[in-house]
Amino acid sequence: MKGTLVFRMPTPVKITGRTSSITNAFVNGVIPCIEPSEVEIMEVLNILGMSDFIRCAYCGGSYTEWDHFRPLIQNKRPTGYISEINNLVPSCGKCNQSKGNSYWKDWIMGDAQLSPKTRNVDQLQLIITRLEEYERWSKPIKVSFEEIVGKEAWEEHWKNCDNLHNMMRKSQILSDEIKHTVSRSINPSFGLSSAKTNESEKVSVKSDTIKNKRKVSVIVKEELKRVLVSNRVPINQIELFQTLEYSKEVFKLNFPLLKEIDETKDFDVQKQDSKGRNRYYKDPLTIFGKKYYLCSQWYENNREFLLKWIEENSI
Repeated sequence: MKGTLVFRMPTPVKITGRTSSITNAFVNGVIPCIEPSEVEIMEVLNILGMSDFIRCAYCGGSYTEWDHFRPLIQNKRPTGYISEINNLVPSCGKCNQSKGNSYWKDWIMGDAQLSPKTRNVDQLQLIITRLEEYERWSKPIKVSFEEIVGKEAWEEHWKNCDNLHNMMRKSQILSDEIKHTVSRSINPSFGLSSAKTNESEKVSVKSDTIKNKRKVSVIVKEELKRVLVSNRVPINQIELFQTLEYSKEVFKLNFPLLKEIDETKDFDVQKQDSKGRNRYYKDPLTIFGKKYYLCSQWYENNREFLLKWIEENSI
């Protein structure tokens, strides 16, 4: 057996790859947890048809944890729901990971990776019926954190979170510089081949720009969407594309490339900027089980950067 068939380098660690963990910590760190009684637990299990045997409420497989039926976080902020029995159901790790912050019914019949539909789960309609019954029965607690703790304390909490994210992005730049310098000291030819590759890519992009007569908006709708929904773009990059800074750096956009959809808020308003102008396409994208609006503000000056990114990230 050839060594190249069994060898694989460890995945490089990125500082910015931990930004979602920071956000989750700032959300979960303020959410109360209410321990249920034995009676309350049994009531939930009976409604879900699990009085004799506990299993995943979404796929019927072996359960490993209890999942928040209604998401605790959307758009990087708490939804107001907390950890309590009226918002928890048994789940397996696959379903919990795949569902993410999506609304359960959209996800369970959706095409997200590892969703019950894509896994051809048996008796899926029966599972949906029981979850619908649980949804009608449960009356979860929902709080307004800002009203309870005050606007000043609440804004300071999220300012601390943003400051950490900004520091991580700056640290990533320095980290890359240090890594490159050390690598060059070990191997003087490090980076030279990639530099040549980058030059050839630039030539290729220019050639594509001349040949490609399609409108930029058409390339976005056909090619960019295909790459984004493939679930092959690293999740940390998907998160960065929700910031103006990174979207401008990569595509020269004037708005964040992606905006995660908040199911609890007006959908039309979420597509608008501060002046009430629509800046996002109406049809959402599903990426890693979450729904996003895609920026619609593309112009000819974005073409070169758009084609380059698609070429680098196409499957």
